[in-house]
Amino acid sequence: MGVEASCSGGTGWRTGTRYPPVTASVREARRFVETELAALGRPDLSDDAGLVLSELAANAVLHARTPFEVVVSSADHRCVRVDVLDGSSSLPVLATALQTSTTGRGMVLVAALASRWGSERLEDGKTVWFEVGGDDEHADPDDPSAEDLLAMWADLDAVVTVVVPDLPVAALLAAKEHLDDLVRELQIVMHDPVFVARAEHEAPEEVVLARRLDAAVQAFEPARVQVRTQVVRAAREGRERVTLELVLNPGAGADARRFLEAVEDAHRLSLTGVLLTRGDELGRHAAVRRLYLEEVVRQLG
Repeated sequence: MGVEASCSGGTGWRTGTRYPPVTASVREARRFVETELAALGRPDLSDDAGLVLSELAANAVLHARTPFEVVVSSADHRCVRVDVLDGSSSLPVLATALQTSTTGRGMVLVAALASRWGSERLEDGKTVWFEVGGDDEHADPDDPSAEDLLAMWADLDAVVTVVVPDLPVAALLAAKEHLDDLVRELQIVMHDPVFVARAEHEAPEEVVLARRLDAAVQAFEPARVQVRTQVVRAAREGRERVTLELVLNPGAGADARRFLEAVEDAHRLSLTGVLLTRGDELGRHAAVRRLYLEEVVRQLG
């Protein structure tokens, strides 16, 4: 899957670390990659590489459920390759933006941020790799086409285009990244029945809030995918402001309201750290998130 790698091989630099299939490993692996890029003299690649690595490491924890290894290599200290190896032979699929698989949507983001990416089956599992810093421009994430969006709500009489003008790209991208980190962590911990059973005993209110946030995220996901796609493209093009154009069903206003309320409630999850440990990051970008969500609610009534 993907394309042929271009910047690995030769007698260059290579380092790796192995991780257990637990939630904390995603953050640790991201820090490892960012640290190694800084040591390599390429801290400019850390944001994109860290976000892509988080997607792949979360997939390893959530779906492969095996220990995984992260390997960083470079032949010339310019183009850098990162491999995530796990014990599952199931290869990732690049979904369309509207497919419901969280893994497929994550791979759309991988394709958007990486210069190249691919996957290969190994004797004892697979590797999913990506490159950053290469000469090739990033591939565009799959935009939902008008036909896709109309098909999604074929049972409705109409869809509505919501326009949210002049938003700051950097702040909105940071808000999306932090929320995606939290949602990724939520998916991992909520798929661990032993962990959830313990959390229900120690902090039942946090479990209720986590499930509410998970439901709200899934309901508002078509809009989130469109926001992510448009903001990533704007950032890649060097724009400082972006106008969002979202094709939504008429009921998305209620979904946006529930989503905003659930995200703001997620702050409380970070107070105990029982389920989620990144909820504190949400407060830093509350204003821009509230701005676009309240505008969706206003336009859809």
